[in-house]
Amino acid sequence: MNRKKMWRGLLGSGLLAAFVLYGGPGFALEDLRVPVASPSSLSSLAEQVAISQGMFKDIGYNARIYSVAGGESAAVLALEKGKLPFFSTDDNIPLAIRPKSKIKIVAVTINKLSYYLVAAGKVKSYKDLPQKGIKVGISSPTSANVYVSLKLLEKNGILNPRLIKVGGSTGRLAAVKANKVDVGSLTFGPMLRAKAAGLTILGSAAELADEFAFIQVGMNGDWVKKNTEKAIAIVGTFIRACDYINRNREGTIQVLTKVMKNKPEIATKMYDIKIAKEKVISSRCSFSEKGILAYIEAAKFSKAIDPDLKVPPISTFTLPDLHKKGIAWFKKKAWR
Repeated sequence: MNRKKMWRGLLGSGLLAAFVLYGGPGFALEDLRVPVASPSSLSSLAEQVAISQGMFKDIGYNARIYSVAGGESAAVLALEKGKLPFFSTDDNIPLAIRPKSKIKIVAVTINKLSYYLVAAGKVKSYKDLPQKGIKVGISSPTSANVYVSLKLLEKNGILNPRLIKVGGSTGRLAAVKANKVDVGSLTFGPMLRAKAAGLTILGSAAELADEFAFIQVGMNGDWVKKNTEKAIAIVGTFIRACDYINRNREGTIQVLTKVMKNKPEIATKMYDIKIAKEKVISSRCSFSEKGILAYIEAAKFSKAIDPDLKVPPISTFTLPDLHKKGIAWFKKKAWR
């Protein structure tokens, strides 16, 4: 068969598209920049595993992580405009529920609210904090870390705080250590580093909710329609990563240490406590109505969502069918 006929045959059978999508032999991979808020925390673990274990390469992408710490809102807006194929963050839902928004929730990588309120070492309890004008370090106004900080402070009689944008968990940790803010809510890994540095852990999000759509994978609905097979493969890859994390302790700890630069003792605790014991990562990156409603209630409390806003039906801003197709794709591939 000559070369021209061979290419016609591939195109006619759909094999060429499959080779390009899944990175077949001899085909260039498509570059993909994957935005994350905290490259070393559990919030980006699914992406880090998918990249380091070659899962994105298996679907035709040469993927690389880049940090958007403190710039999550800008990344969500880029997702809304179709400039990103997907973005995992705790900032997607507030924009997704707006009328005519193109953002759709397709998966949830972390299904529990995982933050700890941290203060400077000289602060031993809530009573030691300023009762007025307290400075709270946050990443962005719509982030769930704002809810945790405000709710825990409110529970302990501290109202009307001053919110100061200092970035992701690593930035908030640095801000507390430098006394630029009085408190900040950190994810598990940074919290362990804060504890090791002598800072005080005042409380945790476990006091507030038992199920929570924390890290939501969002996609642009128009992009999904135009790139359905790619969208299914990406969702399937997230599912594959979540499955890997829950099944492979040693491999995941290796990613947490060698790729994400956590100390071995911290990485081990991250896995054994948050993943194995608390099961913060569902086996299929699934999401539930309960978890989404818990998120919305929290976002209304912190005013990331207008408290008076009538929230549309969950079916209007999620794509459960795409998630089901991602599961079917994963099962068909039978990666174990």
